[in-house]
Amino acid sequence: MVRIAVNIKRIRKNKGLSQRNMEDFGFDLRNYQRLEAGNHSPSLYTLHKLALAFRVEISEFFE
Repeated sequence: MVRIAVNIKRIRKNKGLSQRNMEDFGFDLRNYQRLEAGNHSPSLYTLHKLALAFRVEISEFFE
């Protein structure tokens, strides 16, 4: 779970997005922050939504 959180944060930063920008994609800020901190396991739906927002393949979250 920590690896996924680290990758989500890395990809977001590489895309030049802030955590607050994730609200534009329909994410609740506090829940998103918990996700990046590794305090919340993302569902497959959430990973799909993140992949669409970041324009990446879901597999990139597991690298």
